[in-house]
Amino acid sequence: MKRIAYILSLSLAFSSCKKWVDINDNPNSANSTVPAAEQRLPSLLAQFSDAYESTGTRTAFLGQQLATVYANGGNNYNLTAWVSNGANAGWPWQCWYVNTAVNVAPLIAAAEKVQAYHYMGVAKIIKAWGFGTLADVYGMLPYDEFDNPQILTPKFDQGDYIQQKVLGLLDEAIADLQKTQGIAAPALSVGDTYNNGKVDNWIRLAYGLKARFLLHASQQTGFNAQAVLDAAAKGPQTEDQSTVRQYIDEGPDVPATNKEALQYSNTGLTARVTKLYIDYISNKYTGAPTGASNMEDPRLDSLIPSQADGTGVLRRTMGVDMASSVPTNGPLSYTYNAKTNSFSNKDSIYVVMRRVPAIAGANDRIQSTGTWYTRRGSKGLLLTNAEMRFIQAELLFKQGNNIEALTAYKAGIRAHMSLMGIKAGVIDAFLNSTSVEQDAAKLTLSNIMIQKYIALSYSPELWSDLRRLNYCADGAGNYNETVGVYKGFKRPTHVNSLYYPAQTDWPRRLAIASYEINYNIEQVLKADPTANTPAYLTKPVWWNKAQ
Repeated sequence: MKRIAYILSLSLAFSSCKKWVDINDNPNSANSTVPAAEQRLPSLLAQFSDAYESTGTRTAFLGQQLATVYANGGNNYNLTAWVSNGANAGWPWQCWYVNTAVNVAPLIAAAEKVQAYHYMGVAKIIKAWGFGTLADVYGMLPYDEFDNPQILTPKFDQGDYIQQKVLGLLDEAIADLQKTQGIAAPALSVGDTYNNGKVDNWIRLAYGLKARFLLHASQQTGFNAQAVLDAAAKGPQTEDQSTVRQYIDEGPDVPATNKEALQYSNTGLTARVTKLYIDYISNKYTGAPTGASNMEDPRLDSLIPSQADGTGVLRRTMGVDMASSVPTNGPLSYTYNAKTNSFSNKDSIYVVMRRVPAIAGANDRIQSTGTWYTRRGSKGLLLTNAEMRFIQAELLFKQGNNIEALTAYKAGIRAHMSLMGIKAGVIDAFLNSTSVEQDAAKLTLSNIMIQKYIALSYSPELWSDLRRLNYCADGAGNYNETVGVYKGFKRPTHVNSLYYPAQTDWPRRLAIASYEINYNIEQVLKADPTANTPAYLTKPVWWNKAQ
């Protein structure tokens, strides 16, 4: 019986050889069509995190949360001088288009085969999120033609057009996520590394993104504040409903760069915190809440690194004052000599942001405690309930509803502290102190937005807020603490005068990536004739234009 079966199988094999050869999809060998939706999603989410958080690092340099050691011509140093160019603005573009965006359609196609509607919804959210974010920072980019294999030089679409497409995608995603999946569809939990398969979290994320993108037009005629409030109310309301990327600390002896926190990778040993960032967390700005029962912000030592002095006492880093002479030729990098227990120069007072040593021995000097965002096993706060509360606080305040605005402002602070792991009792004490505004009649927009600035550390959305509310400038663009929102946010001393010749010039967009300038210049200039000039960087994006 076995012999007959064997002969029969050989006969069938030979008779169908040509047919077998004609089939190119070997299920044991990966190609563009074989991987299932649940196999594609983890990689898509990982690559998106890189594109998104790397954008956030760059905007943190522009937004004066981060400084860097002196390196004339260095990529990050240029960003602190408000100069973006093909070198320092290119990675988010490349990571989005090459590593992420091109994989959205194949994931959707794979999901459609088995009616995996939840995977389709997630893929559409990622597409909307990525294009919406990058359109806001670059001003324009290829959308309609970006993945057409017949078009090597895709046209550029303007940000306002892309926003409409993005909002439509988010609505489609919500509808997909509300569907019942097919019998053969994998559970979303199999491939979801953000929300562990919680469909409700993804729906709330879509609404939260709608609130975020709609808010950008807050200075435009016809802005619908209620639509933003409605979307925010359907966004994440609790810590568990927030979308967070948990990175994995493999330890110093088992390095895995694909698992470490993006801000750990991106800030390296050259980034430093600014004086402005420390002042905001320390409530040292014009109009900051104060009183008889002030309390230090319990996030301070988690967000600001410290270093042990020669006797082992931890001392917080100095912040780089971007409006002083320091950035013109410093701070300098430094090294530590264990034999002499000393540093190579005095600029060691500007402490590195990575924890050094990674695991300290009993006799090791703590060169840096690191920060919450730059630890290898940290979290990427992608879209949180804290952001929703601050959106509500801003709009309620502008509507004159100060009592509810005050409640939302406090809730935003609480939410961010909770996400960072601050104990509830400590949060309560801080929220009841005079370091937080207690009187609704005295609450200011600066109080709200500076707390949001802290809660959105290293987020691309931070720069959207700064531009949207015009930094600390008046209507003419001059620095003005009387009417400006972000008190103390001044032009850096080393600002590049070629790009920012007037005192009223502020950074409004990133430079178009060099790949497009070098290989698609005709389409770039057709979309904006200034795109390869310094003037492009100070040109407001669509929602930032005066009306």
